[in-house]
Amino acid sequence: MVAGWPVAILRIVFGLMYLDMALQKAPWMVSGGQRYGWLYGWLQQEIAHPTFGWYAAFLKNVVVPNFGLFGMLTFVTETALGLGLLLGLLTRLAGLAGALWQVNIALGAFRVPGEWYWIWALLILPQCVFAACRAGRMLGLDGVIRKKLEPEPDQGWVTLVRLAT
Repeated sequence: MVAGWPVAILRIVFGLMYLDMALQKAPWMVSGGQRYGWLYGWLQQEIAHPTFGWYAAFLKNVVVPNFGLFGMLTFVTETALGLGLLLGLLTRLAGLAGALWQVNIALGAFRVPGEWYWIWALLILPQCVFAACRAGRMLGLDGVIRKKLEPEPDQGWVTLVRLAT
């Protein structure tokens, strides 16, 4: 079980990272006259420096006109991912969803000047590890829940037979 500790600590750090990012894009954070912190300005950067034309068109024609909805979805998603990873709750789901969330961000951010193209592997791969290795069972609620749900030894017919003899 020693090998689980480093992964659990990395999972917790990722959870804190997501919570920090969510709070920077919270509905009450205003930047450049827009709610949701720096998110609106970032979307404009992704549109100006597209990785894929179709993705920039989606941002420009769907996301920006409905920015309030997408801003709230971003805040809620990153808060949920942060809590899931921090608490080790539904960690497989949070790891998979977090990896996909980072792929989504990478689609728009890959060609933005100043972005480190290799950062996406560093943000995506650990979350795949969290999903694959059940990282919430160590220092997480997934482990507590699993213990509560496991049947106690000698339950069922075996216990009845032992009581009867």
